[in-house]
Amino acid sequence: MGFDELIGQRIRAARKERGLNQEELSLRLGIHRNSLVRYERGERGIDVDLLTRLADALEVSFHWLVTGEGEMERLPDIPESERERVRWIPLLGSVPAGFPRYSSEVVLEYMPVHAASARHPQTFALIVQGDSMEPRLSEGDRVIVQPDPSPPNRAIVVALIDGETTIKELKVTVQGQLSTHILVPVNGDYPPHILGAGDRIIGRVVAVQKMLE
Repeated sequence: MGFDELIGQRIRAARKERGLNQEELSLRLGIHRNSLVRYERGERGIDVDLLTRLADALEVSFHWLVTGEGEMERLPDIPESERERVRWIPLLGSVPAGFPRYSSEVVLEYMPVHAASARHPQTFALIVQGDSMEPRLSEGDRVIVQPDPSPPNRAIVVALIDGETTIKELKVTVQGQLSTHILVPVNGDYPPHILGAGDRIIGRVVAVQKMLE
């Protein structure tokens, strides 16, 4: 069963537990009933904002709603001064060409990160594949990416090259009024890539979750 279907099952279970029909819940959320039906069936991916509103409307734990782990009932709120702020962001299997609109096919799961690493509302995470950024980034590391089409020189960026996602260091060279943007791997076994007209920088890496095993 897919990720969206499992979330849909939990939405439906929580709605019934609260004695709400689909019309009542959709009114609370400010969405059309048909949209709620598709969410409950797992036919449509749900963004973080709507998941947060669902958790509030159903008075359930956001963690349970997203992962199915722990108790459904929401714990009492902890004062802001006594806890670190956490945001849940989508972990993507790939960056969709129509970014920032995610589809259910590319969202693997939602993961918690410190709010300071996710200030942009469309912040997302990716899993590093391959060894082109070794030793700075290793395969399996999770990088937190902030959308930024014009990142600064030497930033670690995520780009779409021929429809494929790549993570590299950006090097900007300027000669007169002409600037060249080059994607440079850390691993010298891989060649650099000069950004062309069909290439696109999606964002820059602002944090990394290193894998220790």
